[in-house]
Amino acid sequence: MMKKTAIAAAVIMAMLLFGNLTKAGVSVIVNGTFEKDGSISNITEDNTPHGWSDVNLPENKFVAWVKSGWSTYVEGGYCLSVHSTGWEIPSQPVFAVGDKGVVSQWVYLEDVKDIIFDLKLTTNYGPAYWDAAKRSAILLIDDEEVWNSDSLSPTGSGEYLNTTVDVNGLYGAGLHKLSVGIQSNVEETTATAFYQYLTQWDFVRFDTYCEGFGYLWADLNYDCYVNWPDLEILAQEWLEEPSEERFDLFADDENVIDLYDFSVLAESWLDSSYFLGDRLLDMDRNNDGIVNFTDFAFLAEDWELASGDYDDINKLAEQWLETNWIYELW
Repeated sequence: MMKKTAIAAAVIMAMLLFGNLTKAGVSVIVNGTFEKDGSISNITEDNTPHGWSDVNLPENKFVAWVKSGWSTYVEGGYCLSVHSTGWEIPSQPVFAVGDKGVVSQWVYLEDVKDIIFDLKLTTNYGPAYWDAAKRSAILLIDDEEVWNSDSLSPTGSGEYLNTTVDVNGLYGAGLHKLSVGIQSNVEETTATAFYQYLTQWDFVRFDTYCEGFGYLWADLNYDCYVNWPDLEILAQEWLEEPSEERFDLFADDENVIDLYDFSVLAESWLDSSYFLGDRLLDMDRNNDGIVNFTDFAFLAEDWELASGDYDDINKLAEQWLETNWIYELW
């Protein structure tokens, strides 16, 4: 009995080690939608969002929280807000040029071509516009700035969806620190720094997001499926020069969205990046790594739209409560 127990323990240990090795080097962002923890009213070194374990928020200058109110991943969901304070009264200047507050996690970037995120810039207790001369939203890798919001030049509470940062070939093997947050661009005293500037981040992800298989060419909104939201994007760009080059699916001299681009999308209609690998759960409709009642709700919606059938129910039953390697990463 003891021998069997020892063998079983050895097998379990080997499986755990193998599992850790297979996850090592995987280019994913943990909890990039900030849905894992619910509300966090004050992020500190002892109270960080799941996956975002590195915090640099100089006291009396920057604050961060995870709250609902604005989210692009799920309706009524959560986002990360990293913002400057606006009410402290120290005797010295509140902000110096280059002061920054960031929340970070360690990631692999070897296979990553793009870092993608949704961002909202807004203010409290002051002017109803973001002043790019005073604050910047920033994205850092290994504490070096690779992107800032200055080029966005918002004149209101701006939302910037699918913002893309090209890092193709810039980073090799090993872990790198990815940081998102806010930076002060001016020196300010209490009187001039009263206003809060808020950077709100959601759906932070890599182009390897679809279980590491990357996005299909026609997956314009980066949700790992070619479906109605992608068709809506093309419809909005109809007969126009696309606002982004990636929307022009059919490369030609016209450089406009027309029937050729729609034909490319039609060829991939309802395809998913998840169907490209052997470890996939095609009934995991919400990409949380487990087939459960949430996926059943998606299937029920498909059924209502007459796009589901009994084969789907059988598949769901066969994969019920199965998980893949991405489970609990979010």
